[in-house]
Amino acid sequence: MKKSVLLFASLFFFCSFIQNSNSNPLVTSDNETVSLIFVGDVMGHMPQVDAAYNPQNESYNYDVCFKWLKTYLQNADFAVANLEVPIAGRPYSGYPAFSSPDALLDALKNAGFDILLTGNNHVLDRGQSGLERTISQLNKRKFLFAGSYIDETQRDSLYPIMIQSKGLKIAILNCTYGTNENEVQEPALINYIDTVEIINDINEADKLGADFKIMTIHWGTEYELQANEFQKKMAQFFVNHGINLIIGSHPHVVQNAETLYTKDNTPVLVYYSLGNFISNQRQANSDGGIMLKVEISVKSKSVLKTSYYPVWVYRGSLNFEYQYHLIPTADYIQNTKYFKLNSTDSCSLRYFDSETHKRLSNIEFLK
Repeated sequence: MKKSVLLFASLFFFCSFIQNSNSNPLVTSDNETVSLIFVGDVMGHMPQVDAAYNPQNESYNYDVCFKWLKTYLQNADFAVANLEVPIAGRPYSGYPAFSSPDALLDALKNAGFDILLTGNNHVLDRGQSGLERTISQLNKRKFLFAGSYIDETQRDSLYPIMIQSKGLKIAILNCTYGTNENEVQEPALINYIDTVEIINDINEADKLGADFKIMTIHWGTEYELQANEFQKKMAQFFVNHGINLIIGSHPHVVQNAETLYTKDNTPVLVYYSLGNFISNQRQANSDGGIMLKVEISVKSKSVLKTSYYPVWVYRGSLNFEYQYHLIPTADYIQNTKYFKLNSTDSCSLRYFDSETHKRLSNIEFLK
C-alpha cells in the first residue's frame, strides 16, 4: 500500500509511504486519485472473544476474520474503521461494557487498516483507565486515531488527523453524540457533537492546509434503516461549514446515502451509516455492513467516485476453523461452492446483500 501520513503541528509522526524517486507528487494526471476505504463498527461481543481464543497457547488471534478482505483494504491508500470497543485489558467483556484483547488491533493492522476512530458511545465503557490503555495500544501499533485523548495537549497535537498522498492533504474529523452516560474525567477529552468546537476544528484543518475535509460521526438511531431528522440537520450543518464528505456510524445497520449541496451547488456525499463491520449481531440487516471506497481527484480536490462492497459476517467454520469470517457478498454469490455455507446462512447472506443494494440503489456498486 503506497502512502504517506503526516500529522501537522504534532509531537507524533508516522510515515509509511514509499515515494517513487522518479515521480513528482505535485504533477498529476487528470484522473490521478487518492483512495480511501471506510468500514463501520468493529464490535467485540464475548462470543467473538471466545472464538479468537486458542487454549493450546492461551492466546488470541483475529487474523482469519479479515482474510477475505485484505486485498481490497491493502489496495487503498488509506483504510479507516470505527473501533467501537476499548482495548482495556483483562478481564475481557462484551456488551454492555466492552473490552477486547490487544490481538484485535494486531489483526486490524495486519489486514491493512491505518486509522481507527474512537469517538463513539463505548469509548468510556471501562472508564478513564480503559480510554488511556486503548490509546497506548493504538500508539504502540502506530495507528492514527481520532475521537478520544488523554489530555488537551495530545488532542492539540494529533487532531484533526492530516493525511497526505500524491500532494493531496486530507483532514479527518471525528465526533460522537455521547458515551452511554459515562462522563469523561479530566484531563481526558472526547470529541462530542459540539457545533462550536466542530467549527473550530474545521477552521484548524483549513489552517493546516487541508484540501479535502471528511467528517466521521457517531450518530443516529440504532437499527433504523433511514437517517433521522437530527442526522439530516447535522449533515447540512457540516456541508454549510466546509466539510467535503460525511461518513456515519452507530446504527449497526447500513442506512441510506444521499447528496447534499453547498451554497455554490457543490455536491457533498453523505453516507449515514456503514453498518456493522464485525459483530455477533445476527438479526436481519445488522449481520453485516459495507466497505465504502472513496476516490478523491488530486487535480480537482473533489470526489471523483464512490463505490461500495457489502460484507456479511459468517459465524462458523471455513477451512475447519470456527471464527467470525467477513465474506464479501459478491465473492460468495460468484463462487458459492468455495465458501460452502449451509442453506440458512446462504439465505441470510443473500438477503443482506439484496436489501443493502436496494437501500443504496443510488450508489455505484464496487466492481
